[in-house]
Amino acid sequence: MSEFISYLFALLVVTPLQAEVAKRLQGVPSDEIVQAGSACISTEAPRLLARAQEDWAWAAANAIGVGVGVVDPVSLLAGQNADCNRLVQTFSDSGVNNGEE
Repeated sequence: MSEFISYLFALLVVTPLQAEVAKRLQGVPSDEIVQAGSACISTEAPRLLARAQEDWAWAAANAIGVGVGVVDPVSLLAGQNADCNRLVQTFSDSGVNNGEE
């Protein structure tokens, strides 16, 4: 059952998260930030999937929240990784929110 939850979480949260980060990084002039974004996703996607397997309520709440638009998928990256924190800070500082400038 946990593999199924992990699959659904990947489909409903991690894939949109990767797409959202890629979308927000378009037009960012710094290669360092783009590399930080790639490193962040590479590191955090497996951690998010592991957490989804361990905590089904968290997985369901975030999958629904991302799906209906009340949870910004990028917010799931904050606090665990220096590259992710840098990425989230860059999005906040530049006013980039949900792909809008």
